[in-house]
Amino acid sequence: MSSFLPATTESIAQALEAKDPSESISILYRVLGDPSSSPEALRMKEQAITNLTDLLRQENMAEDLRSLLTQLRPFFSLIPKAKTAKIV
Repeated sequence: MSSFLPATTESIAQALEAKDPSESISILYRVLGDPSSSPEALRMKEQAITNLTDLLRQENMAEDLRSLLTQLRPFFSLIPKAKTAKIV
């Protein structure tokens, strides 16, 4: 995975404006790689996860979606259980 992007509204917007789904997916994975765990960063990562799961579903990338949930386990420990349940 390439270097992370900061978990900001600008990064999310960049992903949504990308020309093709694979570019959007790549940008969103980079946002999730941001080591920050500030409340704002966590909110942006939640948004990135929502967008990413939608894209993976649309692209019929079930295996990637499954591995994403595994990758997100450390993130889920940082957010309330109710939010984790909503995401999953």
